[in-house]
Amino acid sequence: MKTILVIVALMLPAVAPAQGVDPIRCWWQSSAGAITIGESFDVVLTCAVIETASMQVVADESRLGVASIQMAPFEILGGSHPADAHRDQRRFFQYHYQLRLIGADAIGRDVNVPALQIPYRVHSRVGAAAALEGRDLTYLMPALPIKVLSLVPREAIDIRDGSDASLGAVESLRFRSSLFQILAVAFGAMAAVMAVMALMPLTRGTGKAGVVESDRLPDRAVARHAARALTEAQAAATGDGWTDEAVAKALASVRVIAALAICQPVSEKILAATAPVPEGRLAVSHGWLRTRRASVSSPVTAADLAKSLTHRQHLAGLQSALTDLTAALYRQTPSRDAVTLNEAVRHGLEVADDLQRDRSAWSRLRQGFPLRRGYGGRVGGQGAS
Repeated sequence: MKTILVIVALMLPAVAPAQGVDPIRCWWQSSAGAITIGESFDVVLTCAVIETASMQVVADESRLGVASIQMAPFEILGGSHPADAHRDQRRFFQYHYQLRLIGADAIGRDVNVPALQIPYRVHSRVGAAAALEGRDLTYLMPALPIKVLSLVPREAIDIRDGSDASLGAVESLRFRSSLFQILAVAFGAMAAVMAVMALMPLTRGTGKAGVVESDRLPDRAVARHAARALTEAQAAATGDGWTDEAVAKALASVRVIAALAICQPVSEKILAATAPVPEGRLAVSHGWLRTRRASVSSPVTAADLAKSLTHRQHLAGLQSALTDLTAALYRQTPSRDAVTLNEAVRHGLEVADDLQRDRSAWSRLRQGFPLRRGYGGRVGGQGAS
């Protein structure tokens, strides 16, 4: 707006403060000569007043602001007041208004922006005397006519606007719709593949866990073979004495029995039908139609039994049996007393018999709940935890 004021000031010639020169001059400017109902347009009021050392024109601008001026029937939407501009002996001020007209009666007619009355005074000074304030004067700003256009031609029979959608626009919308459908299907397929890939490890893990659990040998079968191995070791010791092989076999058997008694895991490794049994492990076979053969062992020690001791009569006997058999096999100077070792075997056989009875199918049906890996039966009546 300041640039417009400077341009206007340059267009006006410099005038001397003499008689016959208007002290104030104003004019309208409109952004549109014809408008439609509801259309906003701009109207600018520009005024030039004389301002010299001897004479100064002071206009009353309090009624020209957007908040105070009235321009009925036009509605004021907004406006602004840029800074004043000066050129030679004139000062330029300007007010910008944004207007619109809403009223069906004005269609096809000329509507005037109302005339304005701008009060002003002329202050004059002669030499060093005080400024003299002139009387109140009024500058009459004429009205500005604005043409209001009709919305439809005179011959129109329908005032509704027709659709601007062409066949090309319809085809473009169909293409976009098809493209979005293809993208949706593609992204949905990608999401499904990613979901399947995320669930596969869980499925494999669950399947493997179920296979391992179902392929484990029953505790009853493990206890039966451990008892058989103990009996064989004792029978061999009867004839040849407690050799290293007999003591090792008895120790492995008692360790497996102790692990079953205190709910410790038993290591199982699948064995082929003709494969030799590794040292320190027992061979266990189970099943009639589909026989499974595996080697079992346990790292249970007497200290483990001491921690899980729940019944002194049997578990203490197992602890003593493990201690005696371990000493007979691994001590630097083995002490292989037949009575002591036979007593250790007896304790192992008693616990093995209890485990077989406790883990039998009849016992499981009688108890009414699935078998737990623990020692029950006569030893306290409950499995060790």
